[in-house]
Amino acid sequence: MRTEGQQSMSWLFFSPSGRVSRLPYFLGWLFWAAISGLVLTRVFAHQGNDIAQALWTLIVVVTALVSTASIALMTIKRLHDIGYPGHLAICLFIPVLSPVLFLALCLWPGTEGSNDYGR
Repeated sequence: MRTEGQQSMSWLFFSPSGRVSRLPYFLGWLFWAAISGLVLTRVFAHQGNDIAQALWTLIVVVTALVSTASIALMTIKRLHDIGYPGHLAICLFIPVLSPVLFLALCLWPGTEGSNDYGR
């Protein structure tokens, strides 16, 4: 049984509601970077085998779509934690702003106590 303060992994990765602090946000990004790296190494490992490489390329595409959606949802929760609306997560898709936003969200502390988006 979960207590009030605990959240599930599916909430962290696939829900836009609530707030998430800096460490889970950074670890979520790190998780998706590791998964993407693992899948890409499999593509390069099967360069001589067309069927295996095609399969792993398909897995890369699926992983990219799932990780992009998950990172956007985590970013919405992180923006909520610092008191900003979630629609600012669209800045992740602007190449010049994306690394700046990522660093800011990893370093900027959340608001103390409750805000418009939760506790």
